[in-house]
Amino acid sequence: YSNPGAWFLFQGERYKILKATLSDLEGQPGSVLDDNLTVACGTKSIKIQEIQRQGKSIQKATEFLLGSKIKKSLTLT
Repeated sequence: YSNPGAWFLFQGERYKILKATLSDLEGQPGSVLDDNLTVACGTKSIKIQEIQRQGKSIQKATEFLLGSKIKKSLTLT
């Protein structure tokens, strides 16, 4: 994986965040804050727009969420 970059682990798989926008929502870092894949950071949050699951193709967040178990209130590491 190239550095710098943003990624997280969920159920033992690595996910790369390829495109995101800044959001004013706040919460515990790593918490999924809404159903649009907005994730809390140290301050503010990011809304993930493009994501790549380990070994899979790049997806828009809207497509990814259709089959994902990542939902609001989960905490990502």
